[in-house]
Amino acid sequence: MPAVIDERAGLFRGSELPRLLTLIAVAVVGWVVVWKLAPIQAVPADPQERVAGTPAPIVPDTGPEFETVKDRTAVSFRDSAAYEVLLRRARETTPVALAAEARRDVALAQLYERPAHYRGVPIHILGRCLRVLRYESKLSRNGWLYEAWVSTYDDLTFDSQKFPYICVFEDPPKGLPIGEKVSERVVFNGYFLKLSLYQSPAARPFAPVLVGRIGWTPPAQPTDDGGRSLRFWAAALVGVLFLFTLIRWLATLRRSLTFRPAGTRKPERPLDEIAPEALAQWVETVSDDEERLRSLGQDEAPETDGRPAG
Repeated sequence: MPAVIDERAGLFRGSELPRLLTLIAVAVVGWVVVWKLAPIQAVPADPQERVAGTPAPIVPDTGPEFETVKDRTAVSFRDSAAYEVLLRRARETTPVALAAEARRDVALAQLYERPAHYRGVPIHILGRCLRVLRYESKLSRNGWLYEAWVSTYDDLTFDSQKFPYICVFEDPPKGLPIGEKVSERVVFNGYFLKLSLYQSPAARPFAPVLVGRIGWTPPAQPTDDGGRSLRFWAAALVGVLFLFTLIRWLATLRRSLTFRPAGTRKPERPLDEIAPEALAQWVETVSDDEERLRSLGQDEAPETDGRPAG
């Protein structure tokens, strides 16, 4: 029996179209989230200093090289002797040893109030580097010195209040960006030199100057192993789930669009009203059928010899 097509049925029936749109939206959002968040790595929080017994007393350096150092002035020739001493001290101390002896209980406010009390004291700083400059210097063994402006201000720490520390070092980590505008998470362990005047429109035009070593880890880069990075595999997983769900949806749609044989069509629902012409035609059809049956019955009646039966 030939197949028939229901002309009133479209491609999308019922909830097929909303399901398809929802599937596409979920896939797009999943890929965007994976692409944005996969490269991000959590930065471990710096362990806070906790009270454990009596802390070691702060002992400033009172050597003759520090006698000419004057706070709240720009770094000048009179600071050269102390500057060179601190550079040599940082050079001769390993990064691990310097980090171990650096104090974590000295805040910016303390350096502002009593800068001479912390002269030459190693201090630990964890913050965001906002600026890195490089300039030639005869005090450096390689002829170059680096200056990083580091702010410890963030949502939880209000130490520097957006006012930076000026951190001087000789050996920059490989790949550390240099420029007027930088935004890198760094750690610095260095010896306090002085409270220096620097050009800034801020309300407090002074910044602590420290000489030491800087630590920085470059952001994670996709590994060159044939694309087998976390972001690649996460995006691939979202794609596989999307294709699997799409295939299932297409199979369901195909079954719903399969043609039905004419013999399986549902009968039309009877109507409560009928047209007079249709009713008259139906009555004539019934009359013709009765006459046909009556004549058929007479033709099939058995023959008799005229005698009454029985």
